[in-house]
Amino acid sequence: MIAMVNRALASSSNAQTIGRNGEVPLRDFLNRYLPYTLRAATGHFVPPSGILSPQIDILILDARYPLLSQNADGSVLVMLHSVVAVIEVKTRMTSKDIGKMWEDAIKINLLANEVKGYADKNWGSIMTYGFAYGCANRLDTLEDRYTEEGKPDQASLDISLLRLHPKDAIKYNPLGAEFHFEPLMSNNSSSDIIGYEPLCIAQLTPLSDFYYNLIQTSYYTIGSRDYGFNEIGRHFMEYMSWSTVRWQGTMK
Repeated sequence: MIAMVNRALASSSNAQTIGRNGEVPLRDFLNRYLPYTLRAATGHFVPPSGILSPQIDILILDARYPLLSQNADGSVLVMLHSVVAVIEVKTRMTSKDIGKMWEDAIKINLLANEVKGYADKNWGSIMTYGFAYGCANRLDTLEDRYTEEGKPDQASLDISLLRLHPKDAIKYNPLGAEFHFEPLMSNNSSSDIIGYEPLCIAQLTPLSDFYYNLIQTSYYTIGSRDYGFNEIGRHFMEYMSWSTVRWQGTMK
């Protein structure tokens, strides 16, 4: 994956092979290894109100739901009900990118509010991820920006860095890292959140760790929603604009 991205970046004429931000290699990887209950796609989602979401690099979808539409370039339009997680991808992470990721995470969370439980940051809500193949800035700079820009009370955002800046790789030895806000509970028996602690987690196998976390979180999310096929069928009725309304009278 990293070799593919580096080759494309070295030749602007081949940049389309990795997508706008490098989402194609990651999306292909996920669709190769995700269980059949999940699928990865790029595009937009719509809540029942019909408001279009921002363009999303990778949508992780509950595969039991149909797509509303699919374009010639492979991008899709999907129901909010089907969205399990979203991933924003960068070839080289900058501190500016982190600020934009937090803005996008909050926008997505506001749209997700249309469906109960999709924006409360508990199991069942949409998880937002950032993913970068490399880093344009040093790790301390990125970590400080993540902490300064972070609004974990308004949205969730975990960021995975597949490779660190070369100087950090020599200094710290691990290949990658993850940024995460850990919720702090009032006590061990309570679910009341009293604050958040920013964490920078060193990783020797960052792609494997990202994949494991994504799969685990996705299954917990789908399990918490607890939708059976009857509920999924009823969800279709909330998106009637995607299909021709059935004629109720007689044709003469």
